Amino acid sequence: METATLSDFLTSSEFSIPLGQVALLVVVTSLCLISGKHKLGLLTSFAFAFYWGFIFNRENFFNIIGDSTGLYIYGFCGAAMLGLAVVGFLQDPS
Repeated sequence: METATLSDFLTSSEFSIPLGQVALLVVVTSLCLISGKHKLGLLTSFAFAFYWGFIFNRENFFNIIGDSTGLYIYGFCGAAMLGLAVVGFLQDPS
């Protein structure tokens, strides 16, 4: 994708995120940070951002970009990062 096309895409795109989900993100991450679970708070933030960017607004990306392999690579990398983070949390830090 060209630089001019990418900048046009980023400045002219409108993405929606439901207010209830934003409130849920704030509550969950606040509880994680208050209880000292910083890693879980980061993982929760990443999961919400991944969901909003890839799953919730996927139709917008497909309409604008088309059926590109880049979206599938983004989805695979995001799911792999989430899986590796969960495996890392399950490891005993001894």
